[in-house]
Amino acid sequence: MDIAGHYASLEDAASQTSPDMVRRAVARALQSFGLSAPLLDLGTGVGGNLPMLSELGPVVGADISVSALRDARSLAPVVAADGARLPFEDAAFGGAVCTEVLEHVADPSAVLAELARVLRAGGVAVVSTPNYSNPVGLHKLIADRRSGLHDYNPWGAHKGGYEAFMTGRKLWRAARPHFDLLEVRALDYGQAMTGRFAVTDRIATSRLLYPPLTRLVGWLERPHPRLPFLAWHGMHVQLVLRRR
Repeated sequence: MDIAGHYASLEDAASQTSPDMVRRAVARALQSFGLSAPLLDLGTGVGGNLPMLSELGPVVGADISVSALRDARSLAPVVAADGARLPFEDAAFGGAVCTEVLEHVADPSAVLAELARVLRAGGVAVVSTPNYSNPVGLHKLIADRRSGLHDYNPWGAHKGGYEAFMTGRKLWRAARPHFDLLEVRALDYGQAMTGRFAVTDRIATSRLLYPPLTRLVGWLERPHPRLPFLAWHGMHVQLVLRRR
């Protein structure tokens, strides 16, 4: 499958944005780590991250999909580009955001290396992906084996696309040659716990279990310095990285 070609020609704008919970997590990271402008939103899609990034200073959105950029260009300057071959000079940006993108590329390591190239030393990047180091990963293994493709995702988005079996640890291994890890945060433990299997979904949303499970999910998603492994197993994982 020509992954880059598929997303370059994709016309489904609704699938080219991050969930609200991911944007809220990015907003928290921006407050905590104070990214320096100019900023890059890598894989900006229709530009969901651009308004909050614009509040921090000049921002540029980059995406391989021209159709998505038709919407994003009304929010900030944008450029159509492959994430592994960005048209920017070395150290052009002070900070970067890349949300829900790297699971859709053939080589996340190449994209993260390119992101490191265009960031200044000490620049901070906020990166997130789906995370299959949980029961949903079992669901994905079964579904992908049945289809013969890397296409299962719990949200039913980007039909016919590519979604790698991404985990937080795999994401960090790809970033580690160029970045230091400042923070890892788990997002959406609710889906992670049920595995998105019909039976467990029904049990989890029953009137009996829904209230206590909601409280448990809220507890799991808070930082736990004594239980750091919990942060690696949510349905999404967010890494805050500092360019060496």
